[in-house]
Parts: sequence; C-alpha cells; structure tokens
Amino acid sequence: MIVRWVALKYIKPGSTLAQRVSDERGRTLLARGIVLTESLIKRLNRVGIRAVCIESKSTDDVIVTEMVEEVTKAELLNVTYETLEELSVSGFSNRLKPTFLRKRFGSLLEDVIQQLQANNGAGEQLGSVYLTDGELFHHSVNVTFYALTLGLHIGLSSADLVDLGMGTLLHDVGKMRLPQEILRKPGRLDKAEYRAVQSHAQLGYDMLRELRDFSTKSSLIALQHHERLDGSGYPWGLKESEIHPFAQLTAVVDVYEALTANRVYRQAFLPHDAYAILLADKGTKLSSSAIDAFSTTISIYPIGMTVRLSNGDCAVVIKPSANNHQVPVVRAIENERGEPISPYELNLATASDIHIVTCES
Repeated sequence: MIVRWVALKYIKPGSTLAQRVSDERGRTLLARGIVLTESLIKRLNRVGIRAVCIESKSTDDVIVTEMVEEVTKAELLNVTYETLEELSVSGFSNRLKPTFLRKRFGSLLEDVIQQLQANNGAGEQLGSVYLTDGELFHHSVNVTFYALTLGLHIGLSSADLVDLGMGTLLHDVGKMRLPQEILRKPGRLDKAEYRAVQSHAQLGYDMLRELRDFSTKSSLIALQHHERLDGSGYPWGLKESEIHPFAQLTAVVDVYEALTANRVYRQAFLPHDAYAILLADKGTKLSSSAIDAFSTTISIYPIGMTVRLSNGDCAVVIKPSANNHQVPVVRAIENERGEPISPYELNLATASDIHIVTCES
C-alpha cells in the first residue's frame, strides 16, 4: 500500500484518501479513493479525526505492509467499544453469560496474533493505528497491538498471548466508571480528582474479577499497569517481582502510547522524546526486559509518517535506519512554505545537523 500520513490541519482540498477513515467504533466514515473537499475536511475535523492517509506521488515507491489488516483493526475496535460500554453499566455481571468475553474476543485476538506472526512480529506500522486523539477505545487497541508484538518477541504461548490481549484491551475499563468531567479536564487535576483517576485500576480489577471467563493474569493487568518497580506506582505501591510480568510489559507500552497521543491537557510528545522517557525509567520504574523488547520490535517512526525537519523541510519516513532502529531515513518533499522541492533522502541517524522537530501525522 502506498501511504503518506498527514495531520488533517495540513491537508489541502483535492487530496485523495489512500486508506479509509473510520469513527471511534471502527465504522467507515470515508472510503479509500475519496477526493477530499473543503467541506469533507471540516466534517472530519468536527468528528475528531486528526490525521488521514493520502496518496502522494513523491512517495509512490514507498510500499507499506500493514502488520494488522485494516478490517481486523476495525472489527477489534468496534468490539472493544461495545464491550467497554457494556461493562460500564453497574450490575453488568448478572446480565452477561459466563463465556461472553472469550466468545467475543478469543478468535479475533487469535487472528491478530496470526497476522503479527506472519509479519515476524514486527511493529513498523503499528503507529498508524490512531485515527482520533486519545479516545479510550483507540488507546486500548493500540496498547494491545504493541503488547502482543512484545509478547510474540519474548516467546509467550498462544494461550498467554490471548490472555495478554484480553487484559490489555480492558486494562482501562475502570475509567468507564469515572466522571467524564475529570477524564476530560483540560487543566491540572486537584488531589481529589487525581485520587479518583488512580482508583480506575482497582475499579477495573474488581469489575473483571466478577467475570468467570476472565483469567486472573488478565485481570492483574488492569490492577497493576500503573505499578512501578521502585514502588512509586499505584494503587498498592508494589515493587519488582510483586508486579505480574504481563502488567510490567503493559506498563511500558501504555506509557509510550499515552505519551505519543494528544490529550485535552497537552500535545503529544514526539516519538523519540517519548522513547527517551522510557529509557530514562528503564530498570528503575519500568521493566528492562520489556523496554529491550520494545526497542527491538517497534519502530517509533512508522513508514509513511510525515514529519517536519529542523531545516524547515517537510519529509516522509521511508524506512528505519540500519544504524538505529528508532531513528528513520526520510525523504524531504516540500519546503517550509509547502511548496514541492526536488526530493532528497536523509538518514537522520547519521545527520548530526538535522533532526525531527514535529510530526505532521
């Protein structure tokens, strides 16, 4: 697939979608091949779409293999949306069948795992999952894709991979019981509000333990994904081996995914800045082995991402650098005024005087 991911605010009328655009439930809003008009761009902005994938002659030789098929992503997103909505209702456990979650997620997660295995468990294109900013459903699916990629890398069994997937899909379910005005507050939380947000870990665990087909190890992901090795996390201040390995793995990808998404109270971190934060906490707050697996399997700048360079030029990521998996090779295609230039390629791992200053997708 030929792709170039561009932030909606930089899209010009006349651009052609190279990939469909979906809503928060994975349902199609605009199909691939649609030519965007000013009114369509405004419509996408109103519903919270922040980036789209467009055709680009400047990158028509850049071929991207999606790690998870678009139809599978959409189905998993929709099922996650429906499930979180159902679980948000008090007294849900009396209405749901004992095998409700296994039937709903089991075969779908197995399909995702098979697709990741077929692509050698690599994560080059997992960064293109996002379509809206920071919605719980998108965050949960993204965290799951990252976690399963790491799980495959460290050799988890098929059964453990499914348990890991179910746990990560619902790791934030406790937030469904919190007031939206707290979760969406644009300013700093006060102490009471912060304690309320922290309570989502215990709330989620308590909810999931009522479901007979949800394993203990999956439930512990909800309870412990904010615990830290040095005891500084919550809700119990657990340390090192007291934290389940699945929760330690989830903590790494949860932090990275949250940092690289826009929030109501801050803009997204650049991927390399978020990665640096992970490295700063390696072995102290976050698992060294999980971060090592992340470093080996995930490209933080996926192929097709549009970036702005420190020299002002606009460029597209075309491949990871052989020297450093987390620093890409880019192709510059426009100047700072948005005018086409003679394309040139640059390996940012070896270019000491030029770096990425912002992502435009």
